[in-house]
Amino acid sequence: MSYNIHYGIGMNKENSLKDIAGLIKETAPDIVGLQEIGDSAMAAELGQLTGMYFVFGPSLGKMDGYGDAVLSKYPIVYDGNHSIPSASSSRYQVMALTVDLSTKSPGLGKVRLINTHFDWLKTIGSKHARLSTVDVIEEAFFNTAAVPTILTGDFNAEPGSEEIAKLKKYGWTDSGEPGHHKTIPSTHPTHQIDYIFFRGKKDFAVKKFSVLYGVLSSDHLPVVAELELIRR
Repeated sequence: MSYNIHYGIGMNKENSLKDIAGLIKETAPDIVGLQEIGDSAMAAELGQLTGMYFVFGPSLGKMDGYGDAVLSKYPIVYDGNHSIPSASSSRYQVMALTVDLSTKSPGLGKVRLINTHFDWLKTIGSKHARLSTVDVIEEAFFNTAAVPTILTGDFNAEPGSEEIAKLKKYGWTDSGEPGHHKTIPSTHPTHQIDYIFFRGKKDFAVKKFSVLYGVLSSDHLPVVAELELIRR
């Protein structure tokens, strides 16, 4: 699952963390990439509410500032996080961790999960920041990855954009293709900026991809991909 949770504020302007946790428990994903987390305490609360392992990736370099997070049913090793380019007043990060799926099934081994949130403005500067972020992900994490890798995030870029094309040029595959998925705004979604990618085509097979329409716990809708890990 990938889900921008809008700092735990629902469309009714009220705290929605319990609703978000309930949705995650009901959907029962193995791994969740979350964006727009208020601080490490919020990440810990979601970990407690869902009964999952958690890691917080700070965007401001401090645990009491905002960032992103990952939840996992299975043991994790945190590989760290890096700041990414931004042309707006906001600051963003990309984080990575390794999930040991052997407790799910002995033959599965490990996967890497990279989670991020790209700059958001519709300006030339923000567009170049997003394009540069693709390079940061590659240099910071993927070049050292020796395991199958999944990328979750709010990319603030639509499917036909240069940013998505650049990801695909590096070898990432959109688990939601082919399809016309809408993820924002949650009340009446008109376009997609939330994704689950994987690398490469020989490591994964997409069994199912869906957007959880009707969920109003955030201004974004969560996306879920069922991926089969192919062991050779």
